Amino acid sequence: MTEKIIFVAIIVAGLAGFIGALRAWFKSEKSKGLPAWRRLLFSLGFFAVAGQVVLFALSWTHIGRDRALFAAWARFVYPSFLVAVVLVLTGKGPARWWLLASSFLLFVLCFFIMLSP
Repeated sequence: MTEKIIFVAIIVAGLAGFIGALRAWFKSEKSKGLPAWRRLLFSLGFFAVAGQVVLFALSWTHIGRDRALFAAWARFVYPSFLVAVVLVLTGKGPARWWLLASSFLLFVLCFFIMLSP
């Protein structure tokens, strides 16, 4: 029972971090002063973390029950995390830290899902 509570808490924290990053990104004045290339890369990082959210959500569909689809799904977990971290680090302000935390938690969740039988 405790494992389920911890798992749900990590899910909620990861998704709340993504929503917090979205709010911080819209409210932040710091990102407006960045060069165009950094704003572009940070925006792409935002979409990379959104891709991690989608990957996490896909693990609950029929992909999680089919071994071949699950193996294909698992191949996307590591690259999506690495791309998201590199792109998010180009940003500035609190949105960067929210996105990094969310990306890390979503990666950990997907990693544990890969390890589960």
